[in-house]
This record gives sequence, structure tokens and C-alpha cells, in this order.
Amino acid sequence: MRHRLLFESPTLVLDYDAVDDLLHARWGPAQTLASTQAGYEQILTVLPVQHCHRLLDDRRASHLMWDELATWMATDWYPRAHAAGLLRHAVVFAEDFFGHLATALVLARIDGDGQLVGFSSEAAARQMLLAP
Repeated sequence: MRHRLLFESPTLVLDYDAVDDLLHARWGPAQTLASTQAGYEQILTVLPVQHCHRLLDDRRASHLMWDELATWMATDWYPRAHAAGLLRHAVVFAEDFFGHLATALVLARIDGDGQLVGFSSEAAARQMLLAP
């Protein structure tokens, strides 16, 4: 079995890809600041349990725009995720303008040292995560 479902809600589907050894987060369009933060907290709970160091963060369907989220991701969530073992984080930009802008704001605020990168396609994001 390639994918094992770890969590499912109307706002987030999180699974573990056993073949590529990565967490795959697929965000739904109906997001609030609270639901997005709760989803990222869920990711934090499974990172150490799965002993996984790569996150494919698919935000293509997401339509959000909160400056508070960018600040929270940069100053709170990302340092905790890194401490929990996250080494590579590839984000697929939202197709929606505001969703894309929100993700770009987060990326601009986080010093991911080249390990946090945004992409326009899932294939490109996956390729970065799997590169040696």
C-alpha cells in the first residue's frame, strides 16, 4: 500500500506515502485561520510518529489570506516542525491569487535555508523532496 491515510477532515487530508517516505497534506478550499492552524498542528503530531522528514504541502485548492497565518507559521509552527524533524518542505502554490499570495508571504518570512520552497506543480515539489 503506497498511501496510508493518517487524518481526514473537510479542510485537510493527510497521508503518508510509504514509497517516497513523505507526508502529503492536501488542503481543501474552505479554510479559516483556525482550521488551517489546526491542520498544521495535526501535521506536527504525525511527523515524529512517522519518523518522516519531508512534507509535500499541497495548497492548490486553498483560498486564504491572513497575515496572522504567515507570522504564526514563521515564528511558531515552522521552528517546532523543524525541531520535530522536518527537513524538507515543498509547498504547491494555490491556484487562487490570494491563496498563492498567502503562501508566498509565509515563504518570504521563513528562513528555510533552501529546504522550504514553493512550486507551481505537485510534480516539481515532489522532485525537490526526493532529490538527494
